[in-house]
Amino acid sequence: MPRFSILPSKPQFFDLFERATENLVDAARALHHLLENGAEVEAQVRRITELEQKGDSIVHEVTDLIHTSLIAPLDHEDMQHLVSALDDALDAIEASAVRMRIFRVQHSTETARQLGEIIYRGAQCLDRAMRLLRQRKHFEQIQQEIIAVNQLENQGDALLYQGLELLVEHPEDTFNLVRWKEIYENLESATDRIEDVGDALQHVLIKNA
Repeated sequence: MPRFSILPSKPQFFDLFERATENLVDAARALHHLLENGAEVEAQVRRITELEQKGDSIVHEVTDLIHTSLIAPLDHEDMQHLVSALDDALDAIEASAVRMRIFRVQHSTETARQLGEIIYRGAQCLDRAMRLLRQRKHFEQIQQEIIAVNQLENQGDALLYQGLELLVEHPEDTFNLVRWKEIYENLESATDRIEDVGDALQHVLIKNA
């Protein structure tokens, strides 16, 4: 039977969300390193999988706290949406890394490296924003981080199209076309999921302004 807390739980919620974005940054950094260096692929993918599992644990902690706390800093549904969006972003990063292992990539393309940079920068924006969420006076700064995430996602779209155009310039190289198309699409999907977190944060700002 769940035990309900009668003590304020606001700091604990924010602590968990900050742990979630910090974990997302760690995974994005590992993916960025993998794409930049192409070395120790197995070790890097294993590290990202571990971080994804850590993220799952944070999701469970937030969900349990939502269900057992009488006092919460934000609407329960909004918090669940936010932590779910963070989980989806982490899953997308792991999916991208796994594709690198499956397709036995040794050297990344410039497009993949740039997408990795965008994912890493987007995760950092979210982490900075989340650390400002405790106080309403910082909402304007959070808004600027959300705008930056949206701009990065737009850059990701452009890079995907550019990368695909480069691939079809060599249709005879079927294997590279197939594997890089899938990798690019997974990387771009990660930028989309990061933007989804920004959208969830935007919703929180609007409701609590």
